[in-house]
Amino acid sequence: MMSDSSKTEPVPAAMASPAIDSIVRRPHSIRRTSSIDMHLGPGGLTLHANARDLVTHGDSDTTVTSEAIVAASVDSTGVMARLVAEPDRGNAAHLVGVPVSSGFRRAVRHAYPDDVATSTVMALLLDELPVATLISGYARLYSGDVPAAAYRDGMKSDICSGWRTDGTMMRSVRAGAGVPVTVGPPAPDVRVDLDIDPLGWHQISSLTAGSMRRRRLVDVHTDGNQWSVYAMFRDSHRPVAGVETVLHEYTLTATVDATSRVFRTCTAVPRVLPWVECPVAAASAERLVGRDVDATRDVVRSDLRGTSTCTHLNDLLRSLGDVGALVDTLNSVHRDRQRFSG
Repeated sequence: MMSDSSKTEPVPAAMASPAIDSIVRRPHSIRRTSSIDMHLGPGGLTLHANARDLVTHGDSDTTVTSEAIVAASVDSTGVMARLVAEPDRGNAAHLVGVPVSSGFRRAVRHAYPDDVATSTVMALLLDELPVATLISGYARLYSGDVPAAAYRDGMKSDICSGWRTDGTMMRSVRAGAGVPVTVGPPAPDVRVDLDIDPLGWHQISSLTAGSMRRRRLVDVHTDGNQWSVYAMFRDSHRPVAGVETVLHEYTLTATVDATSRVFRTCTAVPRVLPWVECPVAAASAERLVGRDVDATRDVVRSDLRGTSTCTHLNDLLRSLGDVGALVDTLNSVHRDRQRFSG
């Protein structure tokens, strides 16, 4: 643990019940998995991300419909210094020199209009870069590189449940003690037993020391007039000396009417969260019920704000905006397979 007086002693996370696996793939389904690794070094932040879409047919055969890789560097001022994207159907060069916080996603829409319009895995990875840059700061908190005084001024309150004015974190900041460093539980392997479902996730290497990782899964199963959705995300951190631990984690289930493409149900389960005020925000996921799945990103941006919500849950909810495009891909692959086999 840390002993320097400028460093904040870690405290246990308020909620610490990480998932020990994810659901097994089902016939007539499509699954999107992604991961993004963050490593802070002397020159700034390096990011490496990859993703895959996998269709599981009725006979349990599989088809990889899309894969993508992004490698990027963000300098110490928060500006994108380098970006390599494969396959590159847009213009990665247009994103170099752009601040990764404000305006970056707007720049992605201009540089990759086709990917954004069709909700590809590349669009997802590029969309992840701002939030990955933001949460990478946890590694600096843990190491003590950020002094407590840095948080006395300028922090906005009430942007989510965990950042509420009278909450644990903001009381600590106002007292001059900075943001308390929470340490979550050890990270169990979120994959299903590889003997049961070896293709459940894309290939992901072990997390290197001193790095953070965000991984996501969105699985959609079609059955008659309903789509059944399972989604999850996990943020984890591996210190220079120690094991990988979970910082944030939610799982989610939802159903969507196949004809109207409207949410019938949407339930989020908080798994690992830092503050006691955080878990109540899970109820905000139900606000998507009755809303068009294809409009999810806009709904989250406009309607899910304030202390009844969670910024990390909102990131998970935004990924549900890809469900319609995933089902369209599943149906297209199914039709092609029938045509070529028949």
